[in-house]
Formats: sequence, structure tokens, C-alpha cells
Amino acid sequence: FFYSLHYISSGINAEYGGMKLSTILLLLLVGITSAQYDRVALETKQTLPHDNGWVLLGSPKPSETVNLLFALKQQNLDTLEEIFWRVSDPRSPDYGQYMTLEQITELIRPDPQHMELLLRWLHNSDVTKCDVTVSRDFLNCETTVEAAERLLETTFSWYKHAEEADHVILRASREYTVPRFAARFLDFIGGLHRVPNVAKKAAGKVMPVPEAGSSFRYGVHPDTLRKRYNVSDHVGTNSGNTMATAQFLKQYYSPGDLKEFMYIFGGGFAHRSTVDHVIGPNKGKNGLEANLDVQYIMSLGANISLTFWSTGGLHDKEEPFLVWLAALSNTTKIPYVFSVSYSDKERTLSPEYMKRVNTEFMKTGLRGTSVLFASGDHGAGCYMFNDTAYTFSPEFPSSTPYITSVGGTMFTSTFSDVNEKGNDISGGGFSTIFEQPKYQQETVAGYLNNTKLPDPKYYNPKMRAYPDVSAMSDNFWIIIDRVMMNVAGTSAATPTVAGLIAMANDARLNAGKPPLGFLNPFIYQNPQIFFDVTLGTPSEACWLYDLEGYNIAEGWDPITGFGTPDYNRLIAAAMKN
Repeated sequence: FFYSLHYISSGINAEYGGMKLSTILLLLLVGITSAQYDRVALETKQTLPHDNGWVLLGSPKPSETVNLLFALKQQNLDTLEEIFWRVSDPRSPDYGQYMTLEQITELIRPDPQHMELLLRWLHNSDVTKCDVTVSRDFLNCETTVEAAERLLETTFSWYKHAEEADHVILRASREYTVPRFAARFLDFIGGLHRVPNVAKKAAGKVMPVPEAGSSFRYGVHPDTLRKRYNVSDHVGTNSGNTMATAQFLKQYYSPGDLKEFMYIFGGGFAHRSTVDHVIGPNKGKNGLEANLDVQYIMSLGANISLTFWSTGGLHDKEEPFLVWLAALSNTTKIPYVFSVSYSDKERTLSPEYMKRVNTEFMKTGLRGTSVLFASGDHGAGCYMFNDTAYTFSPEFPSSTPYITSVGGTMFTSTFSDVNEKGNDISGGGFSTIFEQPKYQQETVAGYLNNTKLPDPKYYNPKMRAYPDVSAMSDNFWIIIDRVMMNVAGTSAATPTVAGLIAMANDARLNAGKPPLGFLNPFIYQNPQIFFDVTLGTPSEACWLYDLEGYNIAEGWDPITGFGTPDYNRLIAAAMKN
């Protein structure tokens, strides 16, 4: 995809890194190479693979291919955010007045002159195989290692994960730079140093598959959740309603396991036993995470059309999370709800990268889509500076103000479903980067003023607090490879809540209302829709040093958020606006 040059005249006086645009264009046209410019780092913080649990394997061949994702700077971002908050606030007259991808593109698309400069610069470095997204703000290029190293003055290496040997990636082994003028129109370049957050494989207890219709009293299954959250036999009925799970890192679901799961556990409610739409690959070893997400979002959001959105394989030459975000910007119609069980450590990411990801989340919310992320399974987290210095370590994207973060609970007794308590592994705390949004300031102040708190040197109470809500996250029964397995984590809670949000959308769509979109203003204005979870021990943190995390409390807290959803009260609140 290439723009023509007809709109660029010699009279342009804009300056980029001290050079006039017309001068830069002239230099590019005559073939000045990348190395002949003054260079700068696009990202102030570039955590390299060998600093993040990956082991060097060796150098690639110069002719091997690599994928680079160029994130172009967008325009009118203040206006974008202003509209985002208006359409997301139930108290605003503009609530639910969402925008199309085309309208958002028209508002924030990068300056075409910037795209022209980028393409000329790439062309001069033999990077010519590129595609631009519909939104015009991402350019995905495939090139050789040799050309990429020359373009960005870096080197590439193959790495494998220290604990998961089948995870192999191609990444830059030193920081990358760009010409100073290019930094004026690029936010960052993907595919270089960020690495997949490879969690340890979840352990599960394998059990024999019971006869269909048999009674289960131990563990959590769909009927347990539907009873606990007052869903009863309610299912979706709107043919236009949609929901999705986003999967990464070779996570594929099994259609056969899904049918078996619904055969065993779906007898009490109308349901679908097949996924309606699959985007991306779904061929490979069945994934525990993918099966869990699909089986439970389809059980709580029963009878609602599901899209399984798979970002192919491990993406050894790309960044899977970025590829997914760019794909959303390249898709005209997307599902109304996304359940995502993926996170990174906030400390490993550059502020420039996270800021741009926030913009992508705003774009998604502006289209009427709710995005829910698991808050993580490490409590308050722990980062050790050295043998004697440590602090809490928040998770991203849960720490961003522009998504809904889902924490975890568990039953107070193994054999009872009467009451819940906080799960001490439930991720939660305070961002180190993002300020506390207005929608939660009063709520979080109540927690800070009425609860015993950790030493303030470990966190900043003025920053974005998470999670926002929670659900059961322990002893979930799933089917994988036709075998019953018991699993746990906030990745079980997230599809549970997402399914209930899809049910709230169903009621709204049937009444001629738009979907809920970005949820947090609605959530914080309606705390009565949740079962307040007040029991439980402090969250995990630096256990090696006997440092506990946050305490659970009445109302909102950094373990369970506002608590777990009550279906009837959720629907009642959703239908008010």
C-alpha cells in the first residue's frame, strides 16, 4: 500500500527533528540511507529478551524474515478521549452513542504526509512488503533480518524460554533506534524486544468423566455458577448478540471437548455446543486456557454467538498481543464482549507502548465493545530490585483505566456454595504508570481511609486501582482431551463475568438499546449489582520475605473489586439507561 506524492509541495514548512518536511522528503527521494540521520530511541524503556526469562540460542540467517509493526502517531487524541468518556458514562446524554471504525479512522488517522515519509524511509532500506490497516494507523511489514537490522541499527537473535523449551522467538538483542525525524510520526515499532508472557502450565487434577446428568457437589461447574449468581435457566435470545475470547501462545480449543462438556454440564439450560466463528488458526494441541475460556463463556453467556479469535501460534516473529490489537483496527465489525486471559508485568513495558495500547482500548470501547482482562494470579505481585529491596508489581493491561479487570474468589468451604471469599492469588493493586481515573476515585478513597494498608513504599495509592469486579476462580471442572480436569485462576473468573455481561447486552439489544460498551463507569455507579465479598486472607506478594499484599474489605478492595455479579441486579441496572 503506497500513497502518491501529488499532495506534497515544496512549500511545506513543518519541521521534524530540526529539518523541514520538504527537505526530508527530498533526501528520501534521492535515496539517503537510514544510517545517515541523527538517531534516537523511540521507546525510553526496552526490556530485552535475555532480561526477561529467555535464553539466547544463536543468530538468524540474514535472509530470514521478520515482521515489524509500525504504530503511527494518531491525531485528535484529546477529542477521541473526550468522546470515549461521554459515550461510556450512563449519566451522559451521549451514553451509548458509539462510533463506527470508519468514523474513528476519520477522526484520528495519521497525517498522510507522515505515512508518505515512513514509506519512503522504508523503501530506501529495502523494506517494501507492507500492509496498512483499515484504520491507517498500523503498518505491518515483512522484511529480512538484514534489512531490519540496517533500518533500526540493531541485531536479531533467536531465543527460547527458560522453562518452556518449545517457545522459540526471534527478537532484537539490543535496543533499536530510528532517525530523529521518524520519531515525530511513530509511537513505537512492534516485533523487536517485547516477548510473550509465558506463564507456567496450569496443573490440574484429572478425574474420570461422569455419566451425563449425574450430580456434582465438589468443584465448580456451570450449574454451580448459574445458581450462585442467580442466572437460573436464563439464556441469550437476540440473534445479533455476539461475544468472543481472544487467545494467544498456541492456545487452541477442541470442538469435541466442547460438545462433551455441554453434554455433561449443559443439561440445565439451553445452549450451543459449537463455536459460530473462528478467526485465525485453531489447529494444534488442545489448550487448557482456550478450552476453559470457551466452555465457561458459553455456559454463562449461553445461547449467544461466540467468536474464537486466535492470534496464530506463538508468533515467534511477531508480538501476539499487538497483532490482535492491530487486527481489531482492521476489522469493520467486532464482537460486543471480549474475554482475555493475558497479561504482562507493567514494569517490563515502555510507557510509549502502554499509552498507545490505551488508545487502542479507547477505540474499541468507542465501538461499543466491552473488554475484560484477567487480573493475574500473583496477588499484589513482587519485584525484587536485589536481595534486600523489593516492591509490589502490578499487571498490564489490568492496570490501565480503559479496560475492566476481573479478580478471583473461591467458596469458603470445599463442599458448600453458600458463601465466597477472596482468592489470595487474585491479582490486584495500584498502577505505577496510570493516574487514578475519576470514575473510581471516591470508591478507592473509601477503601484507603477505612482499611489497614501495606507500607506505602510498596505502592502508590493515587494511581489506577484494580481489579474492578471478580468471580469464582477455583476448582473449575473442564474437559480437555476428553478427560475431566480441575483448574483454577482468574482466567476462570474472566469468561464467567464476560458471559454475564453478554447476557446484559442481550437484554439491552432486545429492548432496542445499544450494548454496554466500556463497563467501568457503569460498574462504579452501580455497586449494588455485586455480592460484596468481605472474607479472606490478604493477597499474595513477596512471600519469600513474608510481605503480604492487600486486605479484603467491605465494598471495593484490590482482591475482589466490588465483588461478584448478581444476574438479576445486573440486568435491572443495565436496563435503566
